Amino acid sequence: MYDGKELKEKVSELRDELKRSGLWKKNMPEWVTDYEKKEIDSHHDFAEWLQFVYIPNILEQTEITSTLDSKKYVALQAKKFFSEDVQKGKLLQLLIELDSLL
Repeated sequence: MYDGKELKEKVSELRDELKRSGLWKKNMPEWVTDYEKKEIDSHHDFAEWLQFVYIPNILEQTEITSTLDSKKYVALQAKKFFSEDVQKGKLLQLLIELDSLL
C-alpha cells in the first residue's frame, strides 16, 4: 500500500520541477482531448503528457481509492525523452521516486 500524502508531495515536487525547467504550460494543448491524433515524439510533448494526463490521473486515482490497482512506471518512458538533457536530471529523479511510491 502506498502513502497518499507522500505521493501528493512528490507530485507537487514534480510540478515545481516542470515549472523550474520551463516545461510547465499555462494552457492545455488541443491534442490532450484528441489524443488519437498525437504521437509523443519530443520531450516537450512528453512534458505536456505528464502535466495534462499523467499527473491528473494519478491524483484522481489516489482520491478514489486507497490502493492503486496496477503499477504504471513512467521513469523509463521519461528516460527516452530526457536522457540526453543533463538539465532534466532532477526531473528524472523525481519520476523515479514517484514510481517507487506507486
